[in-house]
Amino acid sequence: MEFYEAVNRRRTTRRFLNKDVDFETVKRILEAGNKAPSWDHNRNWQYIVLQTDEEKDYAFAEAKKIAEKFDAERYLNMPRAYRITLGQKMYGYAVPRQFSMLKEAPYAVIPLFKSKPLRGGENFCKSAL
Repeated sequence: MEFYEAVNRRRTTRRFLNKDVDFETVKRILEAGNKAPSWDHNRNWQYIVLQTDEEKDYAFAEAKKIAEKFDAERYLNMPRAYRITLGQKMYGYAVPRQFSMLKEAPYAVIPLFKSKPLRGGENFCKSAL
C-alpha cells in the first residue's frame, strides 16, 4: 500500500469484532511503532497493557465515575445562546461511551514516555542555592 493511500484510508474505529487478539500480535504492533522515526532518536516508550476487567476497573475508575454521572440528554439539550456545534454533539455522544469502550476492549494500552534528564538541571538547582 502506498503511503498516501494508507494516510487517506485512516479512520477511527469505535466498534470492534468480537474476536480474540493474540498478545503476540499486540507486542508486534508496539514494537513496530517503536521503530518509527523520532526526535533525537529518542525511543523511550514503555507500555502498560491491561487485559483483565479488574485491571481496567482499577485504572479507569475515574473515567467510569465521569461516564456514570454525565447526562448526555441534559448536555445536548441545554439552552445555548448559539446553535450546538458538531464538536459538542460528538462530545455528548462520546463521553458516556468512553469507559465502556475501554472496558470492552481486549487490551487497553497505556503508553508511557521516559524522558531523558534535562541537561544542566541538577547543576542549576545547586547553584541557585
